[in-house]
Amino acid sequence: MKPLDEILELLKDSQWHSLDEIRAQVSLSEDKLKEIIRFLEEQEFISIDKNKMRAKISPLGLTFLELPSE
Repeated sequence: MKPLDEILELLKDSQWHSLDEIRAQVSLSEDKLKEIIRFLEEQEFISIDKNKMRAKISPLGLTFLELPSE
């Protein structure tokens, strides 16, 4: 599974997850994680709480996870 997909799968419970927790679960460098998180936020798949350094999936992100794969 690709890191982007792994992150969305981790967040699919609709709870807040710290960026440290996400990085530990998907085994990415801090720079690579920030790049992916920034992309997911720009596409509105996740919401970011910058004060607490955590992420949460958005309704659009949940819809994306439900799409059938080829």
